Amino acid sequence: MSDENQLREENAKLKKELEDVLAKQAADAAQYDQRLDKERTQGKAYTEQIEQKTAELAQMRSKMVKLNRQLDEEVTRRDMAQAEAQTLACKVQDLSDGTSVPSSGAHGSKGKGISWERDRGAKEDEQGKQSLPPLKILRVIENWMQHKDMQQAMLRNCNINDISFSTIVQVLMECQSLQTLDLAQNQLTMDSCSEICNLITTSPNLSFISLADNLLSLRSVGYFMTAVMERQNTKKLAPLDLLELHGNEGLIAAANAPPVDSLCKQVSAALGSVKLPPRGTELVAQIMRALWRFLHDTQHPQVRNTNIDEVSFVNMDKSTIRKMESALMKLLLLSAEDGDAAYDVPGATRSVTADLVFITLAEVPQGSSPRGAEQSYDSQDRGVVLPPIDSRGQATDASRRAKGDSQRASRPELRDPFSDLKAAFEPPKEKLKTFNLKQIVTRNGTVLMNMLERLLETTEIDARDVETEQTLLEYACQTGNVGLAKLCYRRGANLAARTKKGDTAFNIVTKNQRYDIMEFLHTYGVKVNSCDSKGQTAMHIASSNDDVDAVCRLLEWGADVNLRDNNKRTPLHAAAAGGHFNVTMLLLEVGAEMNAKDDKEYTPTAWAEAMNHFALMDRLLLLGGKGHGLSQNSKGGTLVASKSHKSLGELSVSPQMLKSSSLGRIGKVKVSGLPEPLKASLGK
Repeated sequence: MSDENQLREENAKLKKELEDVLAKQAADAAQYDQRLDKERTQGKAYTEQIEQKTAELAQMRSKMVKLNRQLDEEVTRRDMAQAEAQTLACKVQDLSDGTSVPSSGAHGSKGKGISWERDRGAKEDEQGKQSLPPLKILRVIENWMQHKDMQQAMLRNCNINDISFSTIVQVLMECQSLQTLDLAQNQLTMDSCSEICNLITTSPNLSFISLADNLLSLRSVGYFMTAVMERQNTKKLAPLDLLELHGNEGLIAAANAPPVDSLCKQVSAALGSVKLPPRGTELVAQIMRALWRFLHDTQHPQVRNTNIDEVSFVNMDKSTIRKMESALMKLLLLSAEDGDAAYDVPGATRSVTADLVFITLAEVPQGSSPRGAEQSYDSQDRGVVLPPIDSRGQATDASRRAKGDSQRASRPELRDPFSDLKAAFEPPKEKLKTFNLKQIVTRNGTVLMNMLERLLETTEIDARDVETEQTLLEYACQTGNVGLAKLCYRRGANLAARTKKGDTAFNIVTKNQRYDIMEFLHTYGVKVNSCDSKGQTAMHIASSNDDVDAVCRLLEWGADVNLRDNNKRTPLHAAAAGGHFNVTMLLLEVGAEMNAKDDKEYTPTAWAEAMNHFALMDRLLLLGGKGHGLSQNSKGGTLVASKSHKSLGELSVSPQMLKSSSLGRIGKVKVSGLPEPLKASLGK
């Protein structure tokens, strides 16, 4: 009976514990439900805030565009008013001169003079209106010559072409306070794209650029995206707020081109109730195709195994997509005010920015804003098969482009049915291994990206210049061109290869103190302990140049301070031989071997003594450094005589010298082929 009672008591305890656990579980579930409701409420509020901020940002961008246009109109009116004031002042001066003429025959001559002055004033007014665009350029240059800096460059409708812009950009590059650059309604083509990108990546305070109504092609979106991404990765540069591209020739031709139905359906489904301006959906589809082709042409590493005619951004890394999206968000392709009156309802139409190319990657509920929901990427999306497009179809001349676009719109593109067989059976064409660097680089050192792309279609990325035998990567490292170095990486260049002179790209940028390219090369796989043909690493170069910053970066990346070159010299040998006190002490602090010997048994202390850096030598001796290895005994440190040691005053003279000397001829010295020397005794 006692056992049964114990079992009953244990069962009762277990039941009670089970009830307590269930009650606690229910309380926890209720608490978790409350937290989940709070999180959902906060998420909805956060989503609404994002939508509100996005709408406010779109409104601010449109207001910014309008205000810049109004500012340019006001500047134009002011210039016209000044020109008219000058004309009226000339007329008043001429009239005052005419009234001082004697009265004889004054009426007839005065009337003729006034009519002539009116005609001249009208002609001057017309000439002033025609010469107004050059007046803006002169005002910008005059402002720069006076202050060597400016905040705004209003160059709208100045008939600026590529040649004139190449001169103006030299002025703009030196303006550190430049914030607004208005180049709308000019004649800029893709030849100026590289200079604009260089301005984007270097101007510290640039926040607004207007390139509307120019002759830029659809391919410029990819270049400007790369430049904005580079600017966002540079901490010293202020963020770019807006880059206005609407109205360019390439965008207009793309919007009016035959639509890609599959892409247009995906974009329309992703947009939901959000409306775009007329032809906005077609423009987004064409931008998607052009950007995908741009990534293939530049050989982006994340699109290597994909089809160039199949847009599938889902295969790319999410972090890369976010970086590209944040850069494309700044590019305004079609403003909402460019639409018809029916679309100009507030809140009904949004402007077309380039980040809409990723709209199909976001899971957006039906009827909601595409920018309001959190973006998540569908791994089941397989992309859309597109018809082949010709990348060379866009010419530089505006008339040829318009003519070609109208012809392509009138007749469909024909595809060769045997193209796949030709590609399968025809042997691949070998690319050239040499090129002429002068064809792609201007006199001021600017790389023409359009010429470079044409060159790389038939030339290897590791090809060498016919004159200097430099590769593109070596030229980028010598000149400090980060964009060109990144292009070489995207095209598959070997970043760790040695040059014709035996140097490495990492050692070149270390010698030139280009820390940004050093970090780029290290990030993309170059080993920090890689050596050149002399066995010298970047640590040897930085130590010999007394570059403390480079040494610190290399130490942070895991560089070895005791690696030896072909002469068995460590970085400490190089620092001591150059007399660089700070680098020497820094290397000793991080574990450099103080008494390492090179192939001639020179220690760092011996090198400091040999190069007459006695203060550094004394400091090393105090820290325990030893002199030359030949003058030290490994056991007791006493001096020992070397094999080549000679007594004081003893000289080694060649037999030829002895034969030609007087001592050899008279027999005082024994020389082979001559009689025995005379024996003489010295008196004591």
